[in-house]
Amino acid sequence: MPGKRDDKYDVSGNIEAQYVDDAQTVLVNKLDLVDLESIYTAEEEGLANTYELLLSEVRTDTKMSCEILKYIHECIFGRLYEWAGRWRTVQISKPGAIWPAAQYLDQSMADFERGVLSIYPAESLEGDDNFCEALGIIQGEFLAIHPFREGNARTIKLMTDLISVQSGRPLLVYDATDKGIKGYITAAKAALQKANYRPMIEVIRRALSAARQE
Repeated sequence: MPGKRDDKYDVSGNIEAQYVDDAQTVLVNKLDLVDLESIYTAEEEGLANTYELLLSEVRTDTKMSCEILKYIHECIFGRLYEWAGRWRTVQISKPGAIWPAAQYLDQSMADFERGVLSIYPAESLEGDDNFCEALGIIQGEFLAIHPFREGNARTIKLMTDLISVQSGRPLLVYDATDKGIKGYITAAKAALQKANYRPMIEVIRRALSAARQE
């Protein structure tokens, strides 16, 4: 059973900062869930349903955009949270990571769409090296901005899975062991703190290799 989140965000002010418990482990939600296990179950159901939906909706020529990112997030988390599908309006941080202030997110995400998403369309990702570099940069840049209150990694992994399928490749298979999860977090921190995307590119490379072995 999941325990208390030891990486909870430091926030204040509005519903995005409100918890249902004194320990501040469960965010206020539309289903009135009060324990982490129920929250995780509901979130994973939303994620699975969104994969099924978007894999049927997205065409090979669909251009990835911030609006699609918001749509993905709303599809995953809209059943749970009022703020699903919207850029966060609170400042968030974790040990070793402080993300951009909320008032800069509109500009940051416009820059992300123009300077990252738009220059890596699926049809341009012919070789695996090019593919892994593109997805590593997309994920690293997105996670360095952290535009949503929760669910950033799941949202960008789903979008990059859509890009993978558009390019004729399989859904990526990430290492779900403790070592793999720590490696993903380390790669995200490298992108945030040093604009170093090599660790995330390697994560993508391993995920693609694992997908092809299934």
